[in-house]
Amino acid sequence: MIAVIGAGLVGSAVVQDLSRDYEIAVFDKSKKALAGTDAKHKYHGDALEHRQVLQKSELVVTTLPGSVSYRFVRKLLQMGMNVVDTSFMEEDPFMLEDIARRKRVLFVPDAGYAPGITNVLAGRLYSREKVDTLEIIVAGLPLNAKPPFRHAVTFNVEGLIDEYTRPARIVRNGKEVAVDPLEDITTLSFGDKGEFDAFYSDGLRTLLRTLKVKEMYEKTLRYPGHLQAMKLLRDFGFFSSTPLGETVPKKLTESLFSSFGSEFRDMCLTRVTGSNGSTFEYTNVDRYNAKTGTKSMARMTGYAAASMARVLLSGLVDSRGVYPPEYFGFFDRQYSLFMSLLRKKGIAFDYTEHRPPV
Repeated sequence: MIAVIGAGLVGSAVVQDLSRDYEIAVFDKSKKALAGTDAKHKYHGDALEHRQVLQKSELVVTTLPGSVSYRFVRKLLQMGMNVVDTSFMEEDPFMLEDIARRKRVLFVPDAGYAPGITNVLAGRLYSREKVDTLEIIVAGLPLNAKPPFRHAVTFNVEGLIDEYTRPARIVRNGKEVAVDPLEDITTLSFGDKGEFDAFYSDGLRTLLRTLKVKEMYEKTLRYPGHLQAMKLLRDFGFFSSTPLGETVPKKLTESLFSSFGSEFRDMCLTRVTGSNGSTFEYTNVDRYNAKTGTKSMARMTGYAAASMARVLLSGLVDSRGVYPPEYFGFFDRQYSLFMSLLRKKGIAFDYTEHRPPV
């Protein structure tokens, strides 16, 4: 049996994928969310109150907000559970290395879209082509730029705001540096999709530790005008966690953003480019699936986590401790299985390379 913690957009996609081949137990504090999943076993409330069920599971996939994920994952590892986690936790996942090794289990952090799939592709270019420069371009966008902010909450509102407030770590001249994500807004084009505003985002995560390169960064795309609006809100204190009287501005902003509407169709744009004199590039455009009613961000995140879980369950990973997603790109059989699983869900990457003439 596999346990899935969280039955929201991402958790539902994980359950949808894995329930075809495995018995699934899903946990959520929302009865409405649970009702919308295909799981055989559904548990309402805190998953840790159902330890006997969890301990019967071969593996746990967690799809919780980053603010609570670290503490929750730590408890699961202490219970001796293998964990695949999709969250954008602020803490360094390698802080859980000792616990995972002591309990002889695996912990895959950042097992989603970006970070997640992008790490796998970056790891592949690094290990196979020995690139020393990496550029990661990603976007989760509504198909229509709805006013006033020309965006929508494609993942979760907490993660959206974190992207604009958390310093983005990048590599310049071989050294890790932190930059303000909204101080250097640039314009980038993405094929026939046109031009977008781009900002540095803190998606490198474990890549900062596992890859030794000269230059590396992630940029996230938004429709023109959105980032300027977010910078204005941030600078005026709307994203602050410091109480203002009886109100916490960030919590109020999260509530307002959440009520902005969730009925939209979306797309994800991905481009991972590595170079070392030659240039190697993976690109993908993924869209809302009208047949299943699954949003693109849920597809890219949930199916990535489900595919990583399947690779672990296949027995191809003979390891313990923290296993960052780029490792799936380091090893041929793991990489081939992971990518074939994504292709079965309609997520395929175009690959091109340009080598200078000899």
